[in-house]
Amino acid sequence: MSGALSPSLPLPFLIVAAAIAVLVALRFDMRYAFGMAFIAGATASWVVASVSTIPPGWLALLVLGGAMLFFGPVLLAWLLRTTGSLNLVFQVTLLSLAVLLMVVFAVLPDPVGMWREQIELQLGAMARAGFRFEGDRDVIIATWARTMWGSVAALLLGVVFGAVLLGRWWQSLLDSPGSFGVEYRQLRLGLALGIATTVLFLTAFVTGSALTVSLASVAFFALAFQGLAAAHRSKAVGRMDRNWLVAIYVLLIVLPVTSIVVLMLAIWGFLDNWLRPRTQSA
Repeated sequence: MSGALSPSLPLPFLIVAAAIAVLVALRFDMRYAFGMAFIAGATASWVVASVSTIPPGWLALLVLGGAMLFFGPVLLAWLLRTTGSLNLVFQVTLLSLAVLLMVVFAVLPDPVGMWREQIELQLGAMARAGFRFEGDRDVIIATWARTMWGSVAALLLGVVFGAVLLGRWWQSLLDSPGSFGVEYRQLRLGLALGIATTVLFLTAFVTGSALTVSLASVAFFALAFQGLAAAHRSKAVGRMDRNWLVAIYVLLIVLPVTSIVVLMLAIWGFLDNWLRPRTQSA
């Protein structure tokens, strides 16, 4: 099962592969981009099926996640090509994943229990291999099971929207150098999503329900994207030295501190969403 839940390629390669399809969709023909997505999805499905035994309950979820992973960037590229608004694509990506999470929790009889079973199997295998965990094992399992859907959705957000950003950047280098930076620095959740996100964070803190915690995880990751955009804007107007921006990107790939950097970016994004004047230009 662990093989079925793993990406068919390391994460950076997934983003690059999807970004190529985004570039094709933005600069050439949507049909070619969809063809690339179909071939990539079919290949990944064959690899997963050949190395994994997938329990029946997970099959539909894997198909849904795979469709989002391979076709999501192409559909978002179509939206970007049609509207010319990277910010709209950002908001639609967040809303789509929120809807996907709500559908999962509405359809599955025990969405948390599905993860609990898999986590118990993995922890058992790790214990037999000699690993030891400090603390209450049951509490660890319950916490991980409750947050796994949000973690997966946040990962999807990172891959899908990251691919759109990379593909759009490549296109701008070919067609209009500098335009991508202007678009990205304007990234913002906006008033409606900002209010919804604030209410969601408060609800997740008070209730601790698996659905609200999962939705909050996705919103948190989206705010980190906005925080990174705010960092780029600060550098563009001279309030931040270029070396600080480079340091942020370096620390994002240093695993021991990645979560801390993402947390700081999300806080920055949250404050930016409320404190930046809506009429401010990039």
